[in-house]
Amino acid sequence: MNYLARDPYAPKRLIEIGEAARGLGVTARTLRYYQDQGLIRSHRLARNVRGYDLAAIEQLKAIVALRAVGLPVAAIRAILVLRDQPDAQVRALRSALAEALREQQAQIQRLAALAEGMASDDAALPPAIAGLQAPSPESATPSKP
Repeated sequence: MNYLARDPYAPKRLIEIGEAARGLGVTARTLRYYQDQGLIRSHRLARNVRGYDLAAIEQLKAIVALRAVGLPVAAIRAILVLRDQPDAQVRALRSALAEALREQQAQIQRLAALAEGMASDDAALPPAIAGLQAPSPESATPSKP
């Protein structure tokens, strides 16, 4: 599908935000959030719809993959800034992945401790969990991507 873009410098082949989101397995809201955070840029198509060129789609694939392994947006932004310095970019990515791994290992330890405390059939709910209540629909707030 070729789209006619408003931006005269935009590539001829742009993928609409909805199509890009479906292909990446995320929501259009997530793609807008990534753009708002400075991770990616888009072009404007007819009807003022955001469109992504193939280079942006490749970058989005990397962003989605890094988010899937637990890298925060700030770390991804710091890595993307170094795109013209491949050695520094590799070091930054290695460091960010190591930090994400440490955080996930700590989360696993917390989960294991909680599960161990709940191992017996007569175990009571931990106090922090026992006090939880389901939020009312009016008080529910959407989470960030």
